[in-house]
Amino acid sequence: MTSPEGLPLKALLVVVLALLSSSLAGGQTSGPDQGQLEDPFSRRGWHLEIGTHGALETWNYNLSHEEMLSAFTGITYGVGKGVVLKIGSPLYYVWQRGTDGWLFGLTWGARGRIVTRTRWSAFWEFEVGISEADTQVPPRGTRFNYLALGGGGVTFRLWPGVHALGGVRWVHVSNNGLAGRDRNPDIEAVGPALGVLLAF
Repeated sequence: MTSPEGLPLKALLVVVLALLSSSLAGGQTSGPDQGQLEDPFSRRGWHLEIGTHGALETWNYNLSHEEMLSAFTGITYGVGKGVVLKIGSPLYYVWQRGTDGWLFGLTWGARGRIVTRTRWSAFWEFEVGISEADTQVPPRGTRFNYLALGGGGVTFRLWPGVHALGGVRWVHVSNNGLAGRDRNPDIEAVGPALGVLLAF
């Protein structure tokens, strides 16, 4: 049996593409209604999310200090009462001592509205997932890692069906001791996140 550390990046890509394809296939063929154009948290509303996240390590238990920058794509689906489910695929570049690395992830979670006004809403969000890197991330760690992301921010309607998104996001990277306690350094980083939500 192949260990989690040996999971190929191609397998993660296939999973992400399959999930995104099934989500798009299950969407409404008639296009979004007015409520979905006005509210990114609307029930049964589908949105494509495209964004970026930069983070600086704030504390850690390893010998190095990491910085991370990602491009992010995902899909949200409104389940009602101001809550949307999320599935995403962040691609992080990790600056670290030694060899820098690319880290590709698959995440799933939720975003919930806290406050709503005419054109903007404040929200919380949380996601978990898995990742595969092209080198050990962080150093002395493994290529396979678990991810946890959380934070909050604001959405702002620019045009019908188009919302800007901004906030602060925390990211945790760790292998949970899969390769032994001496190979389980982690990354705990926080920084701004910016993006756009497109109704479809």
